[in-house]
Amino acid sequence: MREARVQRIVKVFVLSSASGAPHPGPEFTVEASSHDGLLEAVHAELAARGHHVRAVSHTPTGLLAYVEGRP
Repeated sequence: MREARVQRIVKVFVLSSASGAPHPGPEFTVEASSHDGLLEAVHAELAARGHHVRAVSHTPTGLLAYVEGRP
């Protein structure tokens, strides 16, 4: 029997100390076998992209991630 997978769209907002307001970053999709696995996948993907994750939360339409801008 095949294990059920959970898939969500991640909307990213980049926090920048220069402008003060977060700006939208690129969206991407993550997939995992559980909701906790989704959070791990988001953290891993954003770390691979060179971002430091400040917060990740579930929304009715997917996941929302706030990251620190790269220098």
